[in-house]
Amino acid sequence: MSILVFTKPDCPYCARAKAALDAHHLPYQTLDITANARNADASVYFSGVGTVPQIFIGERHINGSEDLAALADAGRLEALYEIEDGGLPIDGPADEELAEGATDFVLREVIPESDGTHDDDPEAWPILRLYKDFFGFWPNCFYFMHHWPEGYKLFVYCHNAGAIGAGREILGPPVMMATGFATSNAHGCNYCKVHMTAAGGDASLGIAKLVDMARDGKAPPDAPIGPYEVALADLAAHATTNSVAPDAFARITALASQARGPKCEAHEAIMGTAMIASAFGFLNTFNDMTGVKVEAEWAAKAEHANGIEAGRHGVSTDRTSTNLDHDLPQGGPTMAEMIAKYEAVVAEAGGVAAYLIGELGLMPEWVSLWPSHLRARHAYFYCEIMQPRGHSPIPSELKHLMARVSAIVRGHDYLAAVEAYLAARAGGDTSKAVERVRYAFDAAKGYAVPGGLFTPAETAALRLAWVSAQIPLVTPHRFVAPAVAHYGPVALVHLITVCALAGLVQRFCAVVRPEMEPEVERFMDAHRLETDTLAVRYPLAEETAALSAKAVN
Repeated sequence: MSILVFTKPDCPYCARAKAALDAHHLPYQTLDITANARNADASVYFSGVGTVPQIFIGERHINGSEDLAALADAGRLEALYEIEDGGLPIDGPADEELAEGATDFVLREVIPESDGTHDDDPEAWPILRLYKDFFGFWPNCFYFMHHWPEGYKLFVYCHNAGAIGAGREILGPPVMMATGFATSNAHGCNYCKVHMTAAGGDASLGIAKLVDMARDGKAPPDAPIGPYEVALADLAAHATTNSVAPDAFARITALASQARGPKCEAHEAIMGTAMIASAFGFLNTFNDMTGVKVEAEWAAKAEHANGIEAGRHGVSTDRTSTNLDHDLPQGGPTMAEMIAKYEAVVAEAGGVAAYLIGELGLMPEWVSLWPSHLRARHAYFYCEIMQPRGHSPIPSELKHLMARVSAIVRGHDYLAAVEAYLAARAGGDTSKAVERVRYAFDAAKGYAVPGGLFTPAETAALRLAWVSAQIPLVTPHRFVAPAVAHYGPVALVHLITVCALAGLVQRFCAVVRPEMEPEVERFMDAHRLETDTLAVRYPLAEETAALSAKAVN
């Protein structure tokens, strides 16, 4: 048995991981990723993650110092060490194989652009008018999202316009941009960081610095960002990593009287922040997965004013921010009419609860907590993306399994259980469907699973979902190449959109903290499915055997 830690000098997270292993008297070997290219490539090749530390107990991947600490706190670390055999085959792959497998393979290289700036679909025309007024151009990310026309329209009409609009109305533009920047910064999405600092012109270019000044107690009295606004930005950042502290809401409530923007109740500001975080939960994931390039003009402004670089996204020098500088189509429906069209479907089903029970078999608690005036749109958006629809080639069961894998990675116990229930239901509530739920995460990680549960294409999609939940997000060739091999460019956009929707719901739930539905509790208990995502990520042999025995009985 061996423990291997990929590390680098002067890394506080690496020091924290080694201290935890030392405290438990567990022997380990370290490999410094700055020592040579092979070590650096091996860290990414075996882990799929671009940061350190990356820890392996035997061949079991422990994803960073936070998971290691959680295992120690839960009393599982020594037990995991005892049951994991062997070690990582670090000397197996050749240098060239490691280098190729570790390469950040941005998916924009295999997904051609779909130009919707001259869309002939009247239902899409209000989107062009919206972004010409809002940004002055059609954002680069839409060149990929447009491959799924219904998904593209649904995201804008049913979520983004409402969520960003609600956040801006509740919080005011400066705080809306501060929370959008904070959640994107925590995720590491340079595309969205640029957008949040450049979208409002000179007013937004200084937002990031104002937040830092306010955090240090140096905000000018007339600045739009003070201690209260920093608390909201911190909430958005912690929602990204599912690390919202229990006292976060008390802190916001205590500081509410110091609000420098629109006056509203603290709970309203918290919901406004949840709306912004959810919108960027989708955008950060989608944009990092595709590796969309940053618009040149905004990239230059953000780098000059704040030192924010395009990073792995790069800059689109072959296109200016004038892609809507032509006469846009007139006529067609208005945005309000498009929204009303979608909401009418839910109303005709008898309202949100009846619609969702018909589609999903339950009324998810998180939807009950969504702002009431946006609830029908959100319900429709979720079901159109995740349920069986003629406009999507990806089976609904696989989509819910992907969302489950993503939730497990990010430690969302509630959502992992809900998506388990929905996946099994989509799979026909058969014993095989339940076993697919049980082993979806293991399949995503490349661990052994019972034969016949997943096709190679499904395993590739589940692995893509695992990649999509990493923070910061990179797309190593070894981890995304199978999806590229099994799915065409349009199908890849569908898979990425599912991952993005999972990120959206996760950030909202990190703020509002829904309780598990009775139907889901009964399902998980009846099939002896683990609800603790830490235990799903790092199972102990005796627990797995006990659960399997109970499930059979």
